[in-house]
Amino acid sequence: MQNGWDLMAARIVQTYNLTGVIKQYRGEVDTIRKLDAIPEIRKACRAWLKKLPPVTVNDEEKSHLYRENGNEIFRSRKSPHVALEAYSKAIFMAPGGSPAQAMAHANRAIVLMSLKRFREAYEDCQLALTGGYPEENRLRVLFRLAECALQNRDRDGLDKALDAMGAHAEQQELTSFEMERYKRLQQLAGIIAISEIPADPTEVDVQYPKLEEKSDASHGRFIVSKEGIKKEAPIVQETAVSFVPVYDPRSRSELPPFDCQYCGEINVIPFPCITCGRACYCSVACRKNHSSHRFECAGYGKHLWYLIGIAHLGMRSFLDGFEASTQKLDLSVESTPEGLFKSVLDTAEAEHTEYPYGRVLRLVTNFEQMDVMDMLQYSLTAYMLSVYLSGFTDFFQQLGDLINVMSKENWSIYCGAVIFRHIGQLVCNGHAISELRGSFASENNCLEADSFNIKAGFLHRYFESTRVFTGIFPQISMFNHSCEPNIRNTFNKNTLTVYAAKDIPVGGEIFNCYGPNFKLMCKDERKSALRQQYGFECKCTRCISKNDEAYESFEHYKCPFAKCSKYFMLKENADPFEKDIKCPMCRRIIDCSTFQLIAAGMTSEQESGYEEFDEAMDAYSKCKAVLSEYHETKITLAHMIFLQYLPFSGLDDRCLRRLKKLAHEFIQIREQRFGMMSPEYVVACFYLMDLLVIESKCEGPFKMDAVSVEFVGNFKKAIEIFGTGTRTKVLNYLKTHLG
Repeated sequence: MQNGWDLMAARIVQTYNLTGVIKQYRGEVDTIRKLDAIPEIRKACRAWLKKLPPVTVNDEEKSHLYRENGNEIFRSRKSPHVALEAYSKAIFMAPGGSPAQAMAHANRAIVLMSLKRFREAYEDCQLALTGGYPEENRLRVLFRLAECALQNRDRDGLDKALDAMGAHAEQQELTSFEMERYKRLQQLAGIIAISEIPADPTEVDVQYPKLEEKSDASHGRFIVSKEGIKKEAPIVQETAVSFVPVYDPRSRSELPPFDCQYCGEINVIPFPCITCGRACYCSVACRKNHSSHRFECAGYGKHLWYLIGIAHLGMRSFLDGFEASTQKLDLSVESTPEGLFKSVLDTAEAEHTEYPYGRVLRLVTNFEQMDVMDMLQYSLTAYMLSVYLSGFTDFFQQLGDLINVMSKENWSIYCGAVIFRHIGQLVCNGHAISELRGSFASENNCLEADSFNIKAGFLHRYFESTRVFTGIFPQISMFNHSCEPNIRNTFNKNTLTVYAAKDIPVGGEIFNCYGPNFKLMCKDERKSALRQQYGFECKCTRCISKNDEAYESFEHYKCPFAKCSKYFMLKENADPFEKDIKCPMCRRIIDCSTFQLIAAGMTSEQESGYEEFDEAMDAYSKCKAVLSEYHETKITLAHMIFLQYLPFSGLDDRCLRRLKKLAHEFIQIREQRFGMMSPEYVVACFYLMDLLVIESKCEGPFKMDAVSVEFVGNFKKAIEIFGTGTRTKVLNYLKTHLG
């Protein structure tokens, strides 16, 4: 679907006949220079940027309402997590650095302390004290600060809090109760000899195989292993050079996703940028360290990054790498955009092993093979972003001595050219970072009232597998595509670790999958998608094969009539959830009312009971007679049944047993199509884990059946594909409820 910028770019192409001006791609600088030669394009880009409506809400009154709502919820002891969310909204709504924001931080600290999240509570107290918190109430925040420092075993932080209390006492006498608390904290401080903040756990020293970059006319650049690699062995680990959030329509809400834009931690207690209020961080340190973000604030204030998609990663790659790419310039020698661009690329080619950004600059763009309209779209986006840097940030004012190398106008052309290159690279090399996002408490209150532990039976409702970031991993981007890859990926924050999905011999090429997988798409669709986005004709073993049996095995319908019993593929416009289907072999009509019965239960306003459950399960059995063993529609049907009946499964032993059996089948189907080490497999296991937890809470002795024991063991291994924070939360859920 086109957005406002897509339409604007198309209008510029048509108005200024850019297909005639730029008939052929002749390099990034040449393209940007030709756009810059038409002054009206710069004016149009600037006018479009100026007209973007502000989306950052600085509303003290609304912040106050959210804070009062949080106070009411917390006092009622209904749900501290809903109160926590309300206070976070109050922080986002308040103007940065305002007393309203300070009070919201102070109130959130109370909730966090009750939930034993003392590190974040300490930072909230600090922000309250430095952000204009009312003087008459500062002492109570200082006490909270000291308590948090004590719990964190942070002697330095505790000493600072005590010093501040002492200074306060000199100005205003403490009450007897306050003095007693003050002295108690002083005594406890003596127990902590030095700050005992635990260091980050040291990473295990993993030996990775030696890889070699090769190149030939048919493959281009590709990577082979110089050693034999066993299945499940690690191959390489790389931290993203740059990454940005994946934006969806929900990011227009008052709360952006709670994921840190500096370290990549997800589901965090959010500390927003105090300027734009749209970029989230897991700590004040991460917020401070993300120095390039200052040039993005104005764009967040206009929702620009949501509108331009992958181009945001192109911009951030440029901002993150600009200093490294220009630090070796001879400031006494004048240059041109063309000369500087060539010099930077030559340095990247020669020294890419020494700095990660050099590896980014080496990646291909495929502009030569790209449709000219797509190329013009990307070049205009890059040019618009150079206009943004010039007119809406102080980027060019921060060049310092670099301005001696070129004029500001030439620097603008150079910057546009580099951003253009990055956008082209990222269309081919951007890598999705997938994780399990937790739901907001106001939408789905799934956490225990006294901790961040997931409630029994709520695992499937709390987590959703989704793309959280798009990143650039230049070393791993060198892996060529196969529709049947020999690697799998795991993410931990912004770090990607690649494992062998099968044995790889010495000299064997490392193959990634760029999206089109032989089990998920038919051959023609795969080849078309790869040709359109990446500009090559796939010749992997699956694409040169004459059949699509692997894909079709998940899509085949089976005629239920004994005299036929043939397998067939449905036409695109046929849907068993809408109407009956026809067997193309025997031409008989197949009754699909059972599909519709299960689907109708999802929309029914009547409360479901045991009779409805039996009807749904009987209907599922009849649906199975029409579907192949691992048909994808079984997943849809089972999902509907779980959502309707899992919450009540603990009330009836027979219901519980049947749902567990369905969960076993559900997991097996997912494993066949996606493999065990996949997000799809992990999410499929959630239903069984919840059913087992519910069963453990029922009366009588609980003993897990052998099949479930095996699934739980596999699930614990599969969850390793996600980050430490996610794994810890899920494994703690199992340990708490299943032992």
